[in-house]
Amino acid sequence: ARRRPRSSTMTKRILLATAACLPALASSSFHGSRSAFLPSSLFASPNLARRRRTDAVPTLALAAQPGKGDLYNDEELFDLLNLHESLNPAEEKGMFSGDIGGDNGDLNEESISGGIHDWVLQTLNEDDGADAKSNPSNGMGQSGDPTEASAIPGFHEMVLEAIEDINSASSPPKAEEENPSINQLAYDNLQTLLRDKKPSIRAIATDVDGTLLSGQYLHPRTQEAILKAIDQAYTSTEKQKIQHFFPATGKSRKGAEISLGPIIGPLLYQCPGVYIQGLYCVDKEGNVVFEKKLSASAVWAAEALVAEFGISIVGYDGDDLYTTEQTDVVISLSEYYGEPTVQLIADEGTDSVIKLADHEPGIHKLLLMDNDLEKLALFRPKLEELAKRNGATVTQAIPTMLELLPAGCSKADGVERLCEALGVDGATELLALGDAENDAGMLESAAIGIAVGNACPRAMDAADFIMRERHDEGAAGLAMNLFGFDV
Repeated sequence: ARRRPRSSTMTKRILLATAACLPALASSSFHGSRSAFLPSSLFASPNLARRRRTDAVPTLALAAQPGKGDLYNDEELFDLLNLHESLNPAEEKGMFSGDIGGDNGDLNEESISGGIHDWVLQTLNEDDGADAKSNPSNGMGQSGDPTEASAIPGFHEMVLEAIEDINSASSPPKAEEENPSINQLAYDNLQTLLRDKKPSIRAIATDVDGTLLSGQYLHPRTQEAILKAIDQAYTSTEKQKIQHFFPATGKSRKGAEISLGPIIGPLLYQCPGVYIQGLYCVDKEGNVVFEKKLSASAVWAAEALVAEFGISIVGYDGDDLYTTEQTDVVISLSEYYGEPTVQLIADEGTDSVIKLADHEPGIHKLLLMDNDLEKLALFRPKLEELAKRNGATVTQAIPTMLELLPAGCSKADGVERLCEALGVDGATELLALGDAENDAGMLESAAIGIAVGNACPRAMDAADFIMRERHDEGAAGLAMNLFGFDV
């Protein structure tokens, strides 16, 4: 016959009542100290590990009442004695007040008719009787007698079940399961980063769209942290911990200024910067540190491919953006993402639209854009094949846009080049913040790489720490305060 599981409340009542009365049992039932009836070997192991009973429950005649030895043995009594010493009396009183005991609700052997053994059986019988009314077939056996041996679990097993119930009730609720690698980053690495790496940080590089900004919204906490970083680096008369702050973005310099608003935007011209995915890098005086453009063959091939798929195309030349057709997704670059207005590329003499490949002095990067993500997913493998044939590479920062860059170039490469010009060792002195695929290399190579809570999986995998907060909750500002500034 199958043993019916006991309710957690009933199990706790048995456990606590038993534990509460054991001292009395030890003196009255056994007429001596516990050392007189417990094997001396047990006292050599005060932290004796609990064991689960594996011996079968004794077979009982239906008319016979089980004896104490049928329910628990010396080892189990000793475990219960130790448990009794650690239980909170207040919890016992609160649980049993009004159920059993004297006027004050206290437990004692006298308050349980027939002693603890009989009270245990009484509790089992009451619980079985209540269940029998609602479920006549309760799995105890054909007779349904609650005193049948198969209906009584091992006493030690009940103790373990009760301990599990108590621990579950007293423990704080667990958060929803997360990616194990995220948990490890979030908890195991934090103290190491703060203790071993934060003291060396003296430069901050941050992505803009999706990290500092949500659309064109800049959280006040993030704005305050940017102002603090710029002040420490470029306006303070005293030497501060943060000596350099700069954006590292796929935007043009003008686009970053517009996007970050009237307070932060103009201050970017006091700062160095990595723009257009590392293809246009400047120091704080505006001197070009590094610049590279696509080959004309790559631009020609890309224009032919977008015509085949019906995808929009935009070319970047510094702060000037050009297209061959003003589609809705192209217009959104300035209306939603804050880039300068995209111009139709035209011949200066005739004003007729020309190919981007004909533009002089060339194109830094191309955006290949479409609001149909499935179409863009089908387009990407073709674009990557084209890139390999024409000395280019493909990356992505925003779901509706793919980017074609010169081979060997990336945001991470631009950050490395600018850090070298500034005299910063990126591997030991740079704090980097990002959210997208194109940020992964920068996060991985920095001393401390931080992914905001809305980051894509690739950026999260590359980061040393992942913020719980998203971009629109001020994650970047919190990260700069936590990992960059001294308190």
